[in-house]
Amino acid sequence: MEKETRKHESASMALGANIFLNFGIVFFELLFGIISGSFALITDSLHNLEDAGGMILSFFANIESKKHGNEIKTYGYKRARIIAALINSLVLLMVFVFLGYEATIRLIHPEMVNGETVMWVGLIALIANALGALLLHAHSHHDLNVKAAFIHMLSDSMNSAAVVVVGILIGAYQWYFLDPLVTFGIIAYISYESFKIIGKSINVLMEGAPEKMDLAHMKKDVESIEGVLSFHHVHIWSLDGEDAIMECHVRVKPSEIEKADKTRMQVYDLLSKKYKINHLTIQIEGSPCLDESLIVIR
Repeated sequence: MEKETRKHESASMALGANIFLNFGIVFFELLFGIISGSFALITDSLHNLEDAGGMILSFFANIESKKHGNEIKTYGYKRARIIAALINSLVLLMVFVFLGYEATIRLIHPEMVNGETVMWVGLIALIANALGALLLHAHSHHDLNVKAAFIHMLSDSMNSAAVVVVGILIGAYQWYFLDPLVTFGIIAYISYESFKIIGKSINVLMEGAPEKMDLAHMKKDVESIEGVLSFHHVHIWSLDGEDAIMECHVRVKPSEIEKADKTRMQVYDLLSKKYKINHLTIQIEGSPCLDESLIVIR
């Protein structure tokens, strides 16, 4: 328990350090993006602003995840993380609509950009992002929340590397059109990632089944347990996209009803170990339901 507490505190410190790093990158890139006239730097700074918000979210989620539910929030506060992720992604996409319009104008009418400034600012941002990723790497193996933050910082490092290359090319060849082109590249990549987050967030909020959950195969596995006749009336969802919650009906042979607890434990062990269901409610029945479909439509 003490070891787990130390890991938790260490992960929180790493996330806290990344919050300060991200805000530092935001102000640094935004300032020199305006000074140098580089839309690529401005776009990357706004992306890092979204990352800073995500880091704050991960930081508080890391703390809140250790709190138990109460009489008002019986499941706890895990879903707040999903709502915030959805809002952050939608706001970022709206900002990118404006930046895409401005980048189009810049592409049609290229403006001079200080390539040397872009290169040095991008290099400093690259070092800061790489440091942030390094701080999170050790914790990313055992904490999915931190792993998501680590992947975000890794992608930021790649974006900063692209900005450095553009700065070098502009300084050497005066290819000013590369600046808005990189803006489009960053917008395309981050929008793709944002749409994935939006899709996953909506699936969680709509209480959809977690990804890669094969209910047909699950039904076959449960019904292969001795004494089980039917696995049906299944509801499966997640609070945060990680922990799965499930309720189901299991009908057993009338002769096996006295062994209901034993059968329930066999079903519980199968679903929790093989399918990683964290919270299970299993209703054992001795007679058929009116509808024994796997998914009951009402």
